[in-house]
Amino acid sequence: MKARHTALLLTVLCCIAALLSHSGQRETVLRLGLYVGSDWDAPYSDYYKMVDTAIERFEAAHPDVRVEYISGIRQEDYSEWLAAQSLTDRMPDVFFVLDSDFQRYISIGALAELDGYIAADRDFFPDKYYSAAFEAGRMGNTMYALPIQSATTMIFCNWSLLKREGIEMPDQDWTWEDFYSICERVTRKEASGAGQYGCYGYLWEYAVASNGASAVDKAGTECYFEDPRVEQAIRFCRKLYRLSDSYQVTAQDFFDGRVAFRVTNTTDYRMMEYYPFGLLGQQNFEWGCLPMPAGPQGGNISCLETRVAAVSAGSRHKALSWELLKLMSYDPQVQGTLYEGAEGTAVLHIDNWNRSQYTQAAAELRLDAELLDSVMGKAVELPKYETYRQTLAIASARLDDVFYGDADVSATLMALQREVLAYLKK
Repeated sequence: MKARHTALLLTVLCCIAALLSHSGQRETVLRLGLYVGSDWDAPYSDYYKMVDTAIERFEAAHPDVRVEYISGIRQEDYSEWLAAQSLTDRMPDVFFVLDSDFQRYISIGALAELDGYIAADRDFFPDKYYSAAFEAGRMGNTMYALPIQSATTMIFCNWSLLKREGIEMPDQDWTWEDFYSICERVTRKEASGAGQYGCYGYLWEYAVASNGASAVDKAGTECYFEDPRVEQAIRFCRKLYRLSDSYQVTAQDFFDGRVAFRVTNTTDYRMMEYYPFGLLGQQNFEWGCLPMPAGPQGGNISCLETRVAAVSAGSRHKALSWELLKLMSYDPQVQGTLYEGAEGTAVLHIDNWNRSQYTQAAAELRLDAELLDSVMGKAVELPKYETYRQTLAIASARLDDVFYGDADVSATLMALQREVLAYLKK
């Protein structure tokens, strides 16, 4: 009898221990940091659908782990919120990183190095990503983050205007020479400004990238305005911009059907397509998409902006955090939700998707899937250092005298090299 009671007691104790063990495991909580708001000034952007999908799939695969996040943190408040979390030792295990914070977080040791996890994970293959998107998370020789979504530049062409002028749609491997020739042929200037023009939105930094160069390095420590490829790009832009004389072509001119080409990124395109009333769908002209025209020393290279997420260096659950980060960045089903509410495009090569899923996603954007894949595959990532936009503003202010005034190109670029380098070295 006593033995039976002892056995029963042991059984009960084992059950209690199992329940306590299970309860303890459920206390494993991963905290995720994210914000509300657009990365590219879109009026609507919803990371939550993507994040909720990832969490659902992650928790199904890890039943003893719970993922939580605080909703409603505005993008403009996000950096301050993260700083407060760091001061109270509450830094999220995984968190989205703003471009302006990326290099600073690396410098203070806030981001975990990911190279060891990448090398040890037999189910992770970096070549499944678009190269530029993947490299967005690297600084120097170290990976600190994985890409979440991207936006790349493309050219939208008023096909009706070109046909009216007897001009064939350019091939996808078109060049600066082709671009300029078409812009020159279609330009019809009027004193009122209500004429016909070649392009809107083609920035000098796009020309630099498509000529195989860069004005500044990724870390924001060096600049290259005296590079002959940069000078060649600036001279091309001066010639292109002067086709419209002093008239500043506007987005409305394009919507009115009076501009052959509009350069924009895929996020701005989605705004034109969906917000507020599907502006492109209301136009009385046919349009199509093209890669960026190639410079003589470059290629059909687009400029890519990629948003990344990272694992906190202080996380107590780095292995699990890596798994969650990988799921958000690397899983096609999770990435596919970006087309249903966010503003960017996925960061994985088309061959790693179910083809019909990718094609359907691209079709929802009225973009050719193969073209989008090709453009993403040839893109280069723009720098992420904190003062990159200020650097561009300094350069653009001085270059305006080249584009619209009488300033000498070579002398201006020499002065700009010294000015920007001094700014970067502060």
